[in-house]
Amino acid sequence: MSQRLTRDELSRGTLKLVKIAGWPLRRKIRIVQLREAFALKAVQHFLQLAQNRIPEIRVLGAADVALPR
Repeated sequence: MSQRLTRDELSRGTLKLVKIAGWPLRRKIRIVQLREAFALKAVQHFLQLAQNRIPEIRVLGAADVALPR
């Protein structure tokens, strides 16, 4: 869980953060845009900022994404 979501509980002591060595946690965050939608410059800037700050981020094209059936 995100520490941001549990901030109050952590500060009250009703929840404790436990780090587990050798177990890297990763979250997948996806941004979906309709193929026909107008590409907003704000979205392009956001994706560029994210890629600059977190090099592991990959931006996939529609051909790279398998949609659930």
